[in-house]
Amino acid sequence: MRRALTWQLILGAVIVGGWIFLGVAAPLLTNVDPLKSTTLIIDGPRSVLAPYEPGTYGYPLGSDRNGRDLWAGVMYGARATLTIAFIVLAVRLLVGTALGAIAGWFAGGAVDRAISALIDAFGAFPTVLFAMLWIFAFDIRSGVSAFAAALAITGWWGFGRATRSAVVALRGRPFLEAARSVGLSEWAVFARHVLPNLLPMLAVAGALEASAILLVLGELGFLGIVVGGGQTVSTDVTGRGGGSEFIFATTEWGAILAQGKFEIYRAAWIALVPATAFASAILGFNLFGHGLRTFFERAPVALGRLLSLRTAFVVVAVFVALRVASPYVGPAGSFVAVAREFDAARARAHIDWLSDPARGGRYSGSAGYNDSARYVADQFRSIGLEPLGSDGTYFQNWGTNIVKLRSMPVLERIGEDPKDYQPRADFSERVGGRAGSGTAEGNIVYVGGGIRTQDYSDYRGTHPEGNIVLIAGPTQGDPIDAAIRSGAKAVIFVSPADRGIIRPSYVAFFEKDTLPVITVSEAVADELIAPSGKHIADLRRTLEERRRRSDLRPSLVRTAPEPLSFDTPTRVRVQVSLGPLEPIRTMNVVGMLRGSDPERAKKFIVIGGHLDGIGTEPDGTIYAAANDNASGPAVTIEIARALAANRSLLKNSVIFVAFSGEEEGLIGSEAFIANAVTTPYRADNIVAFINLDMEGCCGNLAASDESFELHQRVKSAAERLGYDLDYPSGIGGSDHLTFLRRRVPAVMITGTEVGPFHTVGDTPTTVDTARLRESGEVVLQSVLEMAGTG
Repeated sequence: MRRALTWQLILGAVIVGGWIFLGVAAPLLTNVDPLKSTTLIIDGPRSVLAPYEPGTYGYPLGSDRNGRDLWAGVMYGARATLTIAFIVLAVRLLVGTALGAIAGWFAGGAVDRAISALIDAFGAFPTVLFAMLWIFAFDIRSGVSAFAAALAITGWWGFGRATRSAVVALRGRPFLEAARSVGLSEWAVFARHVLPNLLPMLAVAGALEASAILLVLGELGFLGIVVGGGQTVSTDVTGRGGGSEFIFATTEWGAILAQGKFEIYRAAWIALVPATAFASAILGFNLFGHGLRTFFERAPVALGRLLSLRTAFVVVAVFVALRVASPYVGPAGSFVAVAREFDAARARAHIDWLSDPARGGRYSGSAGYNDSARYVADQFRSIGLEPLGSDGTYFQNWGTNIVKLRSMPVLERIGEDPKDYQPRADFSERVGGRAGSGTAEGNIVYVGGGIRTQDYSDYRGTHPEGNIVLIAGPTQGDPIDAAIRSGAKAVIFVSPADRGIIRPSYVAFFEKDTLPVITVSEAVADELIAPSGKHIADLRRTLEERRRRSDLRPSLVRTAPEPLSFDTPTRVRVQVSLGPLEPIRTMNVVGMLRGSDPERAKKFIVIGGHLDGIGTEPDGTIYAAANDNASGPAVTIEIARALAANRSLLKNSVIFVAFSGEEEGLIGSEAFIANAVTTPYRADNIVAFINLDMEGCCGNLAASDESFELHQRVKSAAERLGYDLDYPSGIGGSDHLTFLRRRVPAVMITGTEVGPFHTVGDTPTTVDTARLRESGEVVLQSVLEMAGTG
């Protein structure tokens, strides 16, 4: 036995075991946040910019250009990288061994020939290129699952080929014939006598395969294809062109290496640290595999004895124990209990009050909105937040203009077969920019995507002058402006079939030249063009396919395609009646919990969402706006309450805000940023903004990914709490865009589906208390990890 334990086996086991230990125990070994950025350090009279050299300013292996600790990143990255490697290894092992064993057991038959052909086909593709194709096919945003699936597909054939050869070699052995002679079935013969003889070979191959998987991950990282992605930022500080660099958003080794390749001549350690981690782990697995081969040759071990119910029970028990305990390990784990304090029932009660018909839909500047703002301020006061509004209040006052409908919009078909269409069911108006007030009557003219350029015009061959144009298809530029220049009197857009008709937001800004503009459902559009015998879906699909082919196969020879546009005899009347611009005074509601650390308290995390709704129709219909967005301020209030009860944990200051004016074009969050310019919480001192918009339904919990690093932080917090985090549908914008424009990391917490937003169906009955709890707990955990650690 002593001769079997070679130095390669021992050293390989130490290296691999060491990295596994560092990955699992990283939260216990360091309290440094691996994603915390410190781009500037004041050292006496000097201002030192990142990256910081190894051994300076508390960075044992140095930092990257964003001021992140590489040693902490490599430790945390060991968990992510080795987890991917082991998942891929397990899938390759199971799939390859199963298919190889089947092929070997039925060697020479049709099944063998089919599987062998499949193995040869997959083995013919270059591994890295093949992996890249599959990663993008599975959506790189899917993270570990995309990488694991892609790498499993590209490499299972190695185990398949080795297993087939081994099974073929075993088929004629006398002990198998002996097993059959005592009455064992073919399955029993394979499970009891063939599989145990494969285990030594598979153990050695598995160790060597793990090193190959790590090598591919390193190669992908060098190419910038990493788990979770990142963002490319400009390095041009002169305005004369300065290139860009990749900032990783995770601690996976490949992601760190992806940034390091840009720094090799300026800060070589950024590339050398992850490269050394990869190299050492690859060496460790190779040594371990070589040592295992020698061990099995010199000291045969009956690995088949490990295939028992007892072993399976132990493995499952260990996995469950780790799964249950992992959320509570490390500094971040200590916050889980605090996050669970979020009171979803109380948040639901706030929604009930804010969306009561007495609030009138909370239109900015209305009495109902002002009552709602006072309610939120009263909650902030009872919690003990520090007021950040005007004159020592919670109200940040500002002025703007709004616009309202005088009467409900009109769409009617006139002539021999008249018909009145119903607003909010069949159509809705558009308001803002070139979409204004007015009445128009004319024939329907279908003009595709409404494009009118020097090279191509959807208006060619039609007669829009004095008529009403119908637009359904991929567009370019400003289609309303093109309609005005073509002499049209009104514009009708067609909503996609998968989107309903909603009451839109009104932007109180208008160009000099305007038209009445409405949006109709696809069914209504088909009625309007019925005399042509055509359907909107077919026309739209043809135009989209034409655009797709043009984008994928650009040609040096420009040939303008024939437009699909046509005139129709259908005559309609369109009316959008708007009142004059109305100046109002409104307010955001702002409060703060000050951090306990004197320096970090000067950096702020902002949490909030818009309080305003879309108000009341001229016919008296009230839009309760429960989910969009009474739910945002409601969750904000209860997050503030939970943090106030544990304020000693906060090192950074946390600001809570309920915005006005979001439905009018994000003007409330713009006012917040504008008023903050002369305050400590100006944009360059804001660490992150978490926007809460539509927290009560629908679909699964989701977070936007404009700031991928912040999205990853929220996702990590969700996983720690046992929740899944997805991506939103992408319909519309929200207040986080205001912060993103100032390069403040920002994310919107919402649902994967929009539900009945901007309809009368958005009432408290649509709100799910369980979803409120998920949102509240995940945001609480995220804020505590950002403001309470490091």
